[in-house]
Amino acid sequence: MMKKVLVLSLIMLMSFTMVFAGGQSETAAAADDGGIAPLKINIYHGVADPFIMETVSQFADLVKERSNGAITCNITPAGTLGGEREASQLMLMGDIDMSVMSIDALDWLVPNVGMSWPCLPGLITSWDDVDEFNTGWMFERQKEVAAENGVDLICPGEFGLKVLEGTGDPINSMEDLKGLTVRVPDIPFHHSYFQALGALPISGVNMYTGLQQGTMDAVHNNIPASQIFKLEEVIDWILLTWDMYGTTYWVANGEFSDKLSDAQKEIITDACFETAANLRATWRGIADTWVQKCVDDPTITVVEPSAEMQAAMQAIAYDVWEEYRDIFDPVAMERIFKENM
Repeated sequence: MMKKVLVLSLIMLMSFTMVFAGGQSETAAAADDGGIAPLKINIYHGVADPFIMETVSQFADLVKERSNGAITCNITPAGTLGGEREASQLMLMGDIDMSVMSIDALDWLVPNVGMSWPCLPGLITSWDDVDEFNTGWMFERQKEVAAENGVDLICPGEFGLKVLEGTGDPINSMEDLKGLTVRVPDIPFHHSYFQALGALPISGVNMYTGLQQGTMDAVHNNIPASQIFKLEEVIDWILLTWDMYGTTYWVANGEFSDKLSDAQKEIITDACFETAANLRATWRGIADTWVQKCVDDPTITVVEPSAEMQAAMQAIAYDVWEEYRDIFDPVAMERIFKENM
């Protein structure tokens, strides 16, 4: 009798084990078939730009929808924790997971090698060049270097090509640039470039009030920012140099990205690429309409630089490349010189 009870108990135990194991397998299979683990993404953007804020909101909506509510975003209001320098520090410390950051911020995220070489004057000067950057070796090289430094450079956005905008008489020649006080970003090679052009570069001055009050003659700026700051209200001329590029990126803390499941990463990456594409389309639409608005404005003179002037500016740009050759990523700079000189 005792033997029969033992055998029966073993049979029941085996049956229970098989049922339990089968249940576990079905649960795991269900997860593999699309179950997304819950995830909260901390996002912060250092500059209160309406288009970037809209991009971040679109991203949050997309990841939530495509994960069936499993992935949500905690968006800290833009600018409330400081500018991009502070945002980069927060990301390096792991206090924020993701952000849309300008190319300038990469130099703070990756301080041991210059990352803003795509902004070198005369390197990216057309939308075709921009598209090649977005899909070609230049972005891939930046992504590789960033990853080596614990930063996940997910995809490029855009911030446009730069032109000169100012007050007074229009600029029509290299001679007209001499002595011109130009507001530029507080980045060394920008200063070197305009000094070589014969201008007097300055930084840290508000563009609108500086032009309005005459504390500077011109600004070197991209079109989207020009519209945001309403510079058409205070300028007399635009020189369409298109001589420098500035971009943005979807950036993530490398440790945050490494912990994502394949399903989470796919949803987040796709949302980054989709919102970045929307941002690029917005910027380019603004570039076309804002320039045309200025062309149609009788108080603003829009100047196309002559072929001679373009060649002279490009020659000076090459000198700046040489000056900063050893400061930027050596692999990138070697290829730039090989393909362009």
